Amino acid sequence: MKRNLVSFIWIFSALWSVVNILSWSHLPIEYRDAGVRLTFNSMMEHILHGKFDVAPWTVQEEGFLRDGKVYAYWGIFPAFLRLPILLFPSGLHLDITRLSSIIALLIILFFNYKIWDFLSRKFFQEARWASVSLAIVLAFSGEQVCFFEHKLYQEVCFWSLAFAGWFIYSAIRTLFDKTYWRQAGPSMAIAASCALLTRVSMGIGLYAALFCFLAYFTYQAYSRSTQEDLVDSIKSILLPIFLSGLGIVITAYVNYERWGNPLTFANYNIYLYNIEYPDRLFRTKLYGLFNIDRFYLGVIYFFFPVWVFQKHDGTFLFQQQFTKLIDANELPASSFFLTDGFMMFCGSMFLWALLFKKGKDIFPFNRLLVGAIVVALGIPAFLMMIAISMNYRYRAEFYPDIILLGVLGLIYIVRYKCDVPCLKKTLMILVVVSVLVSNFNSLLYGFSELGPCYSYMPHGIGDYYYHKIFK
Repeated sequence: MKRNLVSFIWIFSALWSVVNILSWSHLPIEYRDAGVRLTFNSMMEHILHGKFDVAPWTVQEEGFLRDGKVYAYWGIFPAFLRLPILLFPSGLHLDITRLSSIIALLIILFFNYKIWDFLSRKFFQEARWASVSLAIVLAFSGEQVCFFEHKLYQEVCFWSLAFAGWFIYSAIRTLFDKTYWRQAGPSMAIAASCALLTRVSMGIGLYAALFCFLAYFTYQAYSRSTQEDLVDSIKSILLPIFLSGLGIVITAYVNYERWGNPLTFANYNIYLYNIEYPDRLFRTKLYGLFNIDRFYLGVIYFFFPVWVFQKHDGTFLFQQQFTKLIDANELPASSFFLTDGFMMFCGSMFLWALLFKKGKDIFPFNRLLVGAIVVALGIPAFLMMIAISMNYRYRAEFYPDIILLGVLGLIYIVRYKCDVPCLKKTLMILVVVSVLVSNFNSLLYGFSELGPCYSYMPHGIGDYYYHKIFK
């Protein structure tokens, strides 16, 4: 019965992901004359000719004008997915954004399943409730369903999350089985490199976490008692170093070709959208792309979305602060405490135990290593909380940490806290809340307009969605 139930969960989740990306009625491939969804088609065509600009009729206002050419800031990995379609007549105009997003979502689901399968076999054999709860949460809430959109912006996030999923699965396996590092090291290096070539903020976090693993296993290598063990340990480190270094070199070369500087990932002084929003250029020069003064607004935006509450004078809570420091705070309003309440609760329990439980037998892994990995994976989330724009899709950067902390916390709860009164009931409630709110937010996301939100809802958030959905 349990096996049938869990199989149904994962199969239905795959179907749910596909039909939602297709919006229940669209084809995975469509023909388009122009538009931003064709940007990666143009990028691939130009790369084949040794160039890194794109056709202006594809990227449009999302482009960056430099020396008479227009460039996109997105990483080049999604462009290589377009290579086969360029072999077809009019392949430059075939939009595969939905198809690419479906593939990425199924890869995310695959690694979520792999995480669940590994943990269920190793830790949850006698805790059926934990196994089923984790399957439901990974399949129907959070990253798996919150971004059901079919625009190019979301496609990039989907692929970065797919690589992050590969990385987190490999990391979890390695934490509980050090011998798995020989497989996990190259896998994590490839995942981090591909993430860097897709969405740089996600790549930075994965690279930082990979560095923690490399530092740990390098230390372990020099602690070996025999020369043979030392040689084997060094061999297990060299390939990940080479693969991750290759990713950095490719990224630096692309940056140099685009911006004239290998360390520049985008130059917003030449952003074409500045023409439509001239205040952005002034705000960028005054406060920068990242500023710690925005941190409290990031906390509000991602965790306590009171910014959608309208006051008696027609303005919104914290509207003055948002418009002063931030280009756009995007709808829908959301909180990780609701969309990922189960994982957040488990993660909080784990962090508390990691910091304050001193027993050596509590965790079967190195505490310092895990703490460093958690901090490293939190770098992208921190950057999003101080960024000049706060968009709904930027929630993606939080999920590597949320998933890692959540599953480690669930293991801790199953091993040491199962006898706490009402804890299971609380977790069951959080499972339901996470699934319902995640899917509700996904629905709202489909009706929400991108960009600065205040001009869209002069009569309040309720009136805005009422007219979007029912009018």
